[in-house]
Amino acid sequence: MFAATGLRTTVRQSPLLFYSMFTLLALALLIPILIPSLEYNFNRTCTQWYPLTKRSFTSASGTNGNGHYNYSTNQSSSYSTSASPFSYKTAVAYQPKDRDDQIYRNLKDSLASPTGEDNYFITSLDNNDEIFAAVADGVGGWAERNYDSSAISRELCKAMGQLTSSSSINKVTTPKQVLEVSFQKIKDDKIVQVGGTTAIVAHFQKDGVLKVANLGDSWCGVFRNETLVFQTKLQTVGFNAPYQLSIIPDSLLKEAALKGSSYIQNVPSDADEYTFQLQKNDIVMMATDGVTDNIITDDISLFLKDESAQIQKNLQNVTEKFVKKVVALSKDPNYPSLFSQELSKLTGKPYRGGKEDDITVVVVKVE
Repeated sequence: MFAATGLRTTVRQSPLLFYSMFTLLALALLIPILIPSLEYNFNRTCTQWYPLTKRSFTSASGTNGNGHYNYSTNQSSSYSTSASPFSYKTAVAYQPKDRDDQIYRNLKDSLASPTGEDNYFITSLDNNDEIFAAVADGVGGWAERNYDSSAISRELCKAMGQLTSSSSINKVTTPKQVLEVSFQKIKDDKIVQVGGTTAIVAHFQKDGVLKVANLGDSWCGVFRNETLVFQTKLQTVGFNAPYQLSIIPDSLLKEAALKGSSYIQNVPSDADEYTFQLQKNDIVMMATDGVTDNIITDDISLFLKDESAQIQKNLQNVTEKFVKKVVALSKDPNYPSLFSQELSKLTGKPYRGGKEDDITVVVVKVE
């Protein structure tokens, strides 16, 4: 209001200023016509490859920190529920990274895992009127010490899948509780010897309410009309060192303590919780960091816009196509991935190329 009043007063006092303003206004109207698009997707430019840095499971300080990447995020929000019934259509696609490295030759279970060190589960209840889903990412650094990094993510997802498909789920009301009960189970079962994993768990309720618990650097986002309207935050203690649920023998803990270091050992209660009201035709994506270390959410929006017609016809094909595109970028030595850009900032050296990693994506269409 004050700016508009001031402009009107100034125009009366100076005809020359009026004509100058008229000229600027005309240029503002002509620029969109003369230059159809000034947008440039930086992530589609090219440069040169750098060696893969495996994610860490140790922390020199032994303390937890907040998200390391400077991604834009939306705060957790609560919305009123809708009276109309919802149902959900699901799709999943994945691609493990190449395991030609010497460290994997003795890890037969890891080599046999179709999802690599990633894993997932999807449970559908009441004819898809209710869905539980999760992705988990085993911390690859353990493979360097001859431990199967796929074991803990695989067993955790197996336990969560069993829990959410049984009558016991009536006693478990939130994704964080699903994570807590399942993690305790795999510790008690003692199937996993050593390892750490991230996890993001979602509950798609019959009333369209989405509840999410996230621990680590996997990600969940909701796209409405191809626009991101909600996303979770990443949890890390430092560069390439996410929050993680860990199973570590006392011998390794004592050995680390003697060296003045410690392992990253989070608990399910450290997970962030979110609640978001979905609408019909929303697209929800859950992904491990093989996606978010390579592309930005604007790229996902563009992809969904390009594939909007196909999403209605075959969600599974679209999901597989998305993963293939991300895999291609992750192997492109001339691609300026988010990971390489962050590494450049930290080291002051020019790093280029995609980050090769296991990639797992669960996509849910709200109907």
